[in-house]
Amino acid sequence: MTASLDSTALSSTRSTVPANRDGGGAAQGRGRLLALDGLRGIAALVVLFHHALLLNPSISSLYVDGGTAPEPGTALWWLTYSPLKLTNAGHEAVMVFFVLSGFVLALPVLRGGFDWVSYFPRRVVRLGLPVAGAVAFAAFLIAVVPRPSVERFSPWVEERTAKSVDWHGVLDALNLFNGSYKLDNPLWSIQWEMIFSVTLPVFVVLALALRRWWPIGLVAALAGVWVGAETETAALEYLPVFLIGVLLAAKLDVLQRAAERIARARWAALAWTGLFALALVLLVLRWELGAFGSIAPFAAALKLVTVVGAALLVFCCLGCRGAARPLGTRPVQFLARISFSLYLVHVPIIVALRFALPELPAHWIMVLGVLLSLLVGALFHRFVEAPAHRASGWVGRRSSALVAGLAERRA
Repeated sequence: MTASLDSTALSSTRSTVPANRDGGGAAQGRGRLLALDGLRGIAALVVLFHHALLLNPSISSLYVDGGTAPEPGTALWWLTYSPLKLTNAGHEAVMVFFVLSGFVLALPVLRGGFDWVSYFPRRVVRLGLPVAGAVAFAAFLIAVVPRPSVERFSPWVEERTAKSVDWHGVLDALNLFNGSYKLDNPLWSIQWEMIFSVTLPVFVVLALALRRWWPIGLVAALAGVWVGAETETAALEYLPVFLIGVLLAAKLDVLQRAAERIARARWAALAWTGLFALALVLLVLRWELGAFGSIAPFAAALKLVTVVGAALLVFCCLGCRGAARPLGTRPVQFLARISFSLYLVHVPIIVALRFALPELPAHWIMVLGVLLSLLVGALFHRFVEAPAHRASGWVGRRSSALVAGLAERRA
């Protein structure tokens, strides 16, 4: 989540969006990318709610061991198998992040004049320093809050989070390509973000090769998602999602023309409302269908549908002028600004609270965890992420200057 969770990535992209034919110009382009900022912030909050709910054994067992669904009609059932799932669809929100990452990182490259020499060291520092800070924070919480095995806690807490910490575990967590994420669960997606980041040239070349046949590229990417889900091959399941974002960036002109045609129609408001609704339905369709019985035979296909919903949602936020108003409000933009930090710190906080206050009901831990995560996320952004961004810019500039100096000497 990084590029998608990185407000600076979207900010630097705004100036590359061309003027639109309907006269909105660069200001409208900035407004549409402001909506993508807001989408990123909302998605980060959804992931926070998702992990908070995993403290509940019934919800947790659905993800960890395919356990029994919550009792129909209960609050937990409604949060899982109704449209309310949109408030805590964590995995689905990550698919939105992946599409956003592909779009945001590829767009400046496709505009030309991109500094690849600066990009690679800048990207490593931009991701690596906040991750190192989050790993240190998680290790600190484990050291100060004892974590005995307690079976009454949720399976997710018991099986997917670390109970102790040592140097080996810390170093493994710092591996941004294939490390452990037990210290800080969201690091699993950061690893895919890093793999995509360093292979960005390959994705861009592939998108350019498919530019004329982009529908075929989208179908091939979706087929890759399906094969990956069917065969449990993570690289095939996740990397094509980034490719979809890159293809959207490569065909931004097509997306803009489609959005303009909708905007000029008399039924524009109805059309955008329908497209937003369709995107959200597709995003959580596997959960809606799960209310009627097992979806196991169709699980891989429904993951593909989720990715379609994520891509359509990004298009709607990019193309709909009205989306910038609610998504551009101060609270939503605050979430966007701290989204990467919030994403990195919230799981260690929630899990530490569960062990520190074992007698407190889970729903109160959830409330406390959400509030404390927002506070710590803001502080982490101020004192860790923002300095890391400045450091990455310095490293990028120094790298470019160094390579340019070497080139001059050789010349």
